[in-house]
Amino acid sequence: MPPNSSLFDQREQFYELILNSLTTGIYVCDNNYVVKFINQAYADYLGLPREQIMGRPITDFIPDSRAPFVTSTGQSEMGNIRKFKGKDGERMIVVNRQPFEYAPDTIGMLSQTLFSTRGEFDAVMKRIEYLDKKVASYERRIRSALSPNYTLQSIIGESDTIQRFKEYLVRFAQTNAPVLILGATGSGKELAASALHCESERREGPFVSINCAAIPKELFESELFGYAPGAFSGAHKDGKVGQLELAHQGTLFLDEIGDTPLPVQAKLLRVLENSTLCRVGSTLQRSVNFRLLAATNRDLKAMIAEGSFREDLYYRLSPLRLVVPSLHQRKEDIPLLVRHMLERMDRQDAKISKSAMQALLKYYWPGNIRELRNVLTSALSLCRNDTINLEDLPPEVLSDFGKLAVEPMEPHHDKLSPAAQLPDSPLQNTKSKKNTNLAAMLADNELHLIVSALNQYDWNVAKAARSLGISRATLYEKFKKYGISRNNYDS
Repeated sequence: MPPNSSLFDQREQFYELILNSLTTGIYVCDNNYVVKFINQAYADYLGLPREQIMGRPITDFIPDSRAPFVTSTGQSEMGNIRKFKGKDGERMIVVNRQPFEYAPDTIGMLSQTLFSTRGEFDAVMKRIEYLDKKVASYERRIRSALSPNYTLQSIIGESDTIQRFKEYLVRFAQTNAPVLILGATGSGKELAASALHCESERREGPFVSINCAAIPKELFESELFGYAPGAFSGAHKDGKVGQLELAHQGTLFLDEIGDTPLPVQAKLLRVLENSTLCRVGSTLQRSVNFRLLAATNRDLKAMIAEGSFREDLYYRLSPLRLVVPSLHQRKEDIPLLVRHMLERMDRQDAKISKSAMQALLKYYWPGNIRELRNVLTSALSLCRNDTINLEDLPPEVLSDFGKLAVEPMEPHHDKLSPAAQLPDSPLQNTKSKKNTNLAAMLADNELHLIVSALNQYDWNVAKAARSLGISRATLYEKFKKYGISRNNYDS
């Protein structure tokens, strides 16, 4: 048996040995603040023998001690940071003070103190401050990533067409029903979705925007639904939260919804029906609550017919349908849009000549707002003296050689039934009246472009239509309109 084994039978000496071996400072006082026990670490810090401290009030050694407060109130104090002047100079200490009771009274207090030099403590505090700033930075970035980029005020225009569109957007925002946003490429479907979110009761929640066309098919399910730890090879060891969960209490916007794989469509439908989901590799049901907005420029009805889009999902997505007007349907907004875009590019001093503006107003804009922005970016890099002139515009915008009169194919949007069709909605856009001289000029240019394309491709209708950006059916209609035949126009 070891010579010191008898200590285990001498509890008081044994416990004192343990407490004196700690580097943490400890003392115990009664409710009169008289020190009943103090360990060697605390006594060394005060620079006095233990025997000289015990039996005296702690306030004799630490005048601003919190012992009176803790013993009189019975309230503990944890993690209290304070400066303390000991025999080795000033230090920062972390103190835990815990009252102990002999029911029903508080009879004393235990104080536990972690000592550190000022330099060591400052280093720790700087590290904590650095980490706090990093966390705050990440939180700001996450909030920014999940916040909408556009509001209703971001939709620029004063035309009747765009005003009606805004009116219906605001009305749709007041409901919680899904909205299917339809529109040509570049018309501003994401902007409309963002504005819908900002006008809704969910505006304080996250806005999660997903471009379905940009996600590889093999990653689609895990991206939307997330995955459990170890769900598949290469998965993060902690798993991943999916985009649907990130949209909880907010809005989920699925752009290019027509590119969603069929298996994922089935899972998405179940989420919309049950408001629950399972991450990939997990059976745990998780509740989600979000409003769904979807957008497409594809003909979903045709995709249903060919079996590439689920009909039941289509009807889930489209209780409300909002069509974003194309730029050619609201050309009177072009001057406002040009000025707004120049300001966003920090080129508010730039000007545009009358002839250049006329060319912009005459052009058909198959690429819509996005194309207008690109045209201005190009023109600004070419213009002199901060003035955009006709020669600074790309060839396709110029009436003699561009697509001035040849109307490209519009996306095939679903026709609403009379019950679902809203009166005077953005779906019912009227065409602006044209000057008869302008109409004649457009017709001449159109005929010239069609015949040139036909001769270029040896009267192959399919190739000519493709080069003109129209369908074969539209090209045959032009044949009838202008009386075009190979006998009359073959070069």
